[in-house]
Amino acid sequence: MTALPRRRALLLVVPTLLASALAQAQDARTLDEVNVVADRASTATKTDTPLTQTPQAISVVSSELFTDRGARNLQETLRYSAGVTADAYGLDTRSDGSTVRGLDPVQYVDGLRRSYGFSPLARTEVYGLERVEVLRGPSSVLYGAGATGGIINAMTKRPTFTDIGGEVGVQLGNFDRKQFQADVGGSLNDAGTVAGRVVGLVRDAGMQTDEIDDDRIYIAPSLSWRGESTTFTLLTSYQHDKTASSQQFLPVVATLNAAPGMPRLDPGTFLGDRDFDKLDSRVYSVTALFDHRFNDTLSLRSSLRYLDGKTEFRELYPDAYSNPLDPFIDAEKRVVNRNAYGVRPDVRSFTSDNALQFDFATGPLQHQLLAGIDYSDYREEALQLDATPTPIDIYAPVSSGIVINGWNRLPNQRTTQLGVYVQDQIRWVDRVSLVLGARRDHARSETEGLPSQTDNATTWRAGLIGEIGAGVSPYISYSESFLPVTGQDIYGRAFKPMEGDQWEGGIKWQPAANMLITASAYRITETNRQTNDPENPLNVVQTGEIESKGVELEGQFSFERDLTLTAAYSRNRAKVTKSNFEMEVNQRLNDTPQELASLWLAKGFQIDDVSRLRVGLGGRYVGNSQSLGFGGFIRTPSYTLVDALFEIQVVDWTMALNITNLSDKKYYAPCRNFGDCFTGNPRTVTGTISYRF
Repeated sequence: MTALPRRRALLLVVPTLLASALAQAQDARTLDEVNVVADRASTATKTDTPLTQTPQAISVVSSELFTDRGARNLQETLRYSAGVTADAYGLDTRSDGSTVRGLDPVQYVDGLRRSYGFSPLARTEVYGLERVEVLRGPSSVLYGAGATGGIINAMTKRPTFTDIGGEVGVQLGNFDRKQFQADVGGSLNDAGTVAGRVVGLVRDAGMQTDEIDDDRIYIAPSLSWRGESTTFTLLTSYQHDKTASSQQFLPVVATLNAAPGMPRLDPGTFLGDRDFDKLDSRVYSVTALFDHRFNDTLSLRSSLRYLDGKTEFRELYPDAYSNPLDPFIDAEKRVVNRNAYGVRPDVRSFTSDNALQFDFATGPLQHQLLAGIDYSDYREEALQLDATPTPIDIYAPVSSGIVINGWNRLPNQRTTQLGVYVQDQIRWVDRVSLVLGARRDHARSETEGLPSQTDNATTWRAGLIGEIGAGVSPYISYSESFLPVTGQDIYGRAFKPMEGDQWEGGIKWQPAANMLITASAYRITETNRQTNDPENPLNVVQTGEIESKGVELEGQFSFERDLTLTAAYSRNRAKVTKSNFEMEVNQRLNDTPQELASLWLAKGFQIDDVSRLRVGLGGRYVGNSQSLGFGGFIRTPSYTLVDALFEIQVVDWTMALNITNLSDKKYYAPCRNFGDCFTGNPRTVTGTISYRF
């Protein structure tokens, strides 16, 4: 069966099951009384706000959902979220590379920024997460400098004031995966004012890519204290990853566009050097969360984090870029040159966010006024590797070694940002919400040996949402973003910040507690994009502009008798509207699929008084993408993948089998005109045995 019929089948099944779900929802008695569908989030407003009072599209993925779906890293938790290309660059250990509405998001943890540009830190461990929230579109009013795509905010597990309990488990899987994990916590005193929790795991594993390990040690102790009007939580974590780059940047001419009679390289082909390639990363972090309510009107919230990360990243990869159409250096077209890259970044970041919240009324209007100040300080010291690589036969890869000439010190980097923001959430007759916000930022970038760069920006947001009856809430919103661009052109002129704005409108429908459907339409404009100077090939100018517009539909349902259904569909047209590279004007944005669709269905069955069976089945469709440039035009085909869950619960024991990419489909995500292909994720099989106490 070709990809197109499978896509059509999936798109037909989605509305059919949605209709079935809606029919069941007409009788509220068919819904479970326990609300298991997320109906609140904090990322969009920095307050605990119902989704039906938030005039912007936001997705919330609970740990129960992404565990059922077999997610093993942060990007995989978003595979079933509307508007998100979760595995934008396929199997890639270097970072969690997702795009939102065709554009780049910024990664946060517990409301504080974690990622700054490209620095190969250890990736966020999903076993330590409670949920993941995705705010789609510009969001600088609350978060300052950030990309136009939005915010991915991972919320970690925290202590709970319950009896001591938890779980321990063992996980086994293909590619020699072996993992021991534990999550234990509860109240630590009789008064119930102090609680603790420890989450941790140890993993020894391989990967699809030959010769690559996927080893990890993770431990996250936390402590909470609560008083009559005050809570304080201390979150700590240590993580050590030992792996390497799983992406080998396989040449397009030996994969997607392999010549007739020539084999396609296996996705697991390793073209590096076992003794050279590595991604060894250690990350320590301490986060303090403080809340105090002075009275019924005034409260204070404060968050602070210090993070220290040390990484050594080295890789050899084929030189498919010098001549994308013919990278071979021998007459038999088997041998290619390789490039060597290595960096040792030592990063430290301090981030804080402090806000006062005022709850008051002016006549019939209820106000939730937030006034805050946040600050971030990111510093990086790094060494860059000087090494001499050797060629390799890509069809019979045996590395002949590499000569390491030494490490060279790179200029120290420092980026600081100070922002002041105010937001008012105005509620009228408990039916209409108006959200207004403004912010002023002062950002400063310093590179050793160069003049410092300072950028100031003012951003705005406004949104209106109101329930018109039967749980239907239409909304409209406007938001802005800015992102400083470090460096200067060859004439010494500093680059301007990239700026973005979004208009969005939609409808949120929540006819019952365990059901939520969101339909949205949007248009995003991103300006000051860097492009090549047509008058000087050594220069870069900022005349580029991108427009991303589209529609999204997302629904989550949880019915009685342990039945869960989620569905999503997105159609996005992201294109280049201004560029000095005339060929790409009015063309689709590179590497960006236009259509995404997903469906997940899970059902539980009672076997006897002590046993229960749960099964789940899901499908994900990712549309084709294109890459356009001086190397020509390449289109990467669409693909459809199936995931499955089989789980048996016997008293306190749970035995679960997760299979992602059930048919072991081989695909690319994406291939680029530069000359390389990003391989997709293979079939992964994971069995987990857990004991809860």
